[in-house]
Amino acid sequence: MKTQKVRTLLAQTMIRRRQKARVNTAKALLRPDVITAVLVGTGGPMPSARVQSCTALFVNGQFLLFDAGDGAARRMEALHLPVAQLQAVFMTHYHADHFADLGEVIDRSWILGRRHRLPVHGPVGIARIVAGFHQAYTLEYGYRAAHHGDELMPLQWAEAQALEFDSPAASGSVSVYERDGVTVTAFPVLHPPIVPNVGYRIEFDGRAVVLSGDTVFTDTLLQQSRGADLLISDVMAMDAVEQIERGNQAGGNETTAQIMHDIRDYHISAEELGSLAEEAQVKRLALTHLSPPVEQRLLINSYFKRPIAARYTGKIVVGHDGTRIVIPRA
Repeated sequence: MKTQKVRTLLAQTMIRRRQKARVNTAKALLRPDVITAVLVGTGGPMPSARVQSCTALFVNGQFLLFDAGDGAARRMEALHLPVAQLQAVFMTHYHADHFADLGEVIDRSWILGRRHRLPVHGPVGIARIVAGFHQAYTLEYGYRAAHHGDELMPLQWAEAQALEFDSPAASGSVSVYERDGVTVTAFPVLHPPIVPNVGYRIEFDGRAVVLSGDTVFTDTLLQQSRGADLLISDVMAMDAVEQIERGNQAGGNETTAQIMHDIRDYHISAEELGSLAEEAQVKRLALTHLSPPVEQRLLINSYFKRPIAARYTGKIVVGHDGTRIVIPRA
């Protein structure tokens, strides 16, 4: 009897703590006077403990999500993000490490209380991907609704709405979202042979956040980043990836060696990123989609921070899953 009381007390305490964390997190993130970026997933396709590409942006009380790689939904819940209040999703391109968990994002946000059809914005191809997830999850939606009832799990909100847009011209941009003073524009980036492929610039109240997506250095990315309060960019340590290639060659793993050789021609290097951020006069630079996805501080400094800091005088944030970056009102 005593053991049961202890278990009950512990369970109640754990539930209260989680609920308090969820309430406090939502209150902090949905404040209209600050813009908060949460680097939900900072990894890529290379094996690591990092969740794949996913960035949450909270602006003027709106929860916007950019990409949803493997593990994104689970990590958002672990971070106590207000998933039920997810307003819209934006996809950069259709490598799996950027959309693999989109089905779970759609499903979990609905299960946890989303009561609107979730808009998923992306260049041409997103309708096909969203339709594929809907087909895969049709039984799941039906089972949940049948078990819990339509009042708790209304089927009308289970699915997402794919909103495709045509890729902007080489040096242009296209408006894809506007609500309560928040605007999102898409611009082309270069990640050949992947087409279409875009980055995003988000603006509100005189402040701007830019997400590069996966890209090499381009003049368009430079122009779109000018004066940004925050640039969130992928980054690759070219020497380190070359060393991984050589190590795999020496070990007889030709497939991985070839992949490590190939990927160096469609990501921006740390040195190039530092130069771009300095020329664009970016106030803050956040690194995500780290290649290679190292965790040790010594390697992070050597591969990424030092080569960037040699060229860029602003603030550098080397992302880890869950890193928060707050941009206060000027």
